[in-house]
Amino acid sequence: MMPRRWFLIPLALLALTAAAACDPLAPIPTPTAVVMIVTPDASLTPPPTLTPTSTTTPQATPTPEQSPTPTAFPCAEEGGRVLNFDDFESAVADENLPYRVYIPPCYLETQKRYPVVYLLHGLRQDENTWIEAGVVDALDQAIRLGAIGPMILVMPSFGSIGTLDQFPPDPSFESVVLDELLPAIERDFCTINDRAYRAIGGISRGGFWAYSIGMRHPDVFSKLGGHSAAFNEDNAPAANNPLELALNASFLAAADLDMYLDNAASDPAGIGLERFSSRLSSRGIPHTYVISPTGEHDMDYWTAHVQEYLSFYGTGWPLSDAELPSCLEPSP
Repeated sequence: MMPRRWFLIPLALLALTAAAACDPLAPIPTPTAVVMIVTPDASLTPPPTLTPTSTTTPQATPTPEQSPTPTAFPCAEEGGRVLNFDDFESAVADENLPYRVYIPPCYLETQKRYPVVYLLHGLRQDENTWIEAGVVDALDQAIRLGAIGPMILVMPSFGSIGTLDQFPPDPSFESVVLDELLPAIERDFCTINDRAYRAIGGISRGGFWAYSIGMRHPDVFSKLGGHSAAFNEDNAPAANNPLELALNASFLAAADLDMYLDNAASDPAGIGLERFSSRLSSRGIPHTYVISPTGEHDMDYWTAHVQEYLSFYGTGWPLSDAELPSCLEPSP
């Protein structure tokens, strides 16, 4: 019988302006988002193989008996839960950095390992920002509908250290994430400890950190989200700056990163994001960049697009508990 560890938890998202003169009687078009999806060049289609000359059909062999397909755990919970970790003393930051963890419905009962998304807030925000943006309700609904699979969300505060333009080897929020927070989550929760099932994303300043960390550690994260991410030429040295990495990082083409960026057309952050996307595009590096026609750099915008963010993070991950690896075994 597995030791009772609570599965290792303590209790406690360039608008195009119409250039032609408008006919006053013409209907006003509905604004639509501009979506740029850069994908690798398609490989050449191989020539068709010759169809072999038909041979005598052999006698059919008996069909082997198939084992039944595993069914999803019969979970009666309608939603997941948020666990509050208010005491997380960071030795790197020399400050307390509380965090919130969303666990999916029937987390304890399923005895499964889950993908993890680390969601970072922006300046003058905190560990509750993503919850206030509706991420919990959005994910609960998507799981119930089978649109997105169950996952764990980690929502930390970046405190004072996250506001500083400091990078390793100096004390840095990067080190907090990689050396303190991630190990704590993988110690205390049943997670799939593989880059393919780890994502990191953030709002504004948090989007900067998600890309600065994730682009330089593709061995740790496979998906990066930058929602109105604050990319500036002068807020980080070249080795840590997403704009410089997009232009010059030699390893990026082979990093196999799934990258998503978005902003409202009127958002000043769009200047940096457009430059970032253009640099990736010039190198043929795959990414998705969405420019929404409406919205600002504010909570109303991020709340309106939180479902799209979750869809990005969850794409390609298992849609049901039955497909997840067991927590009773070491992580794949």
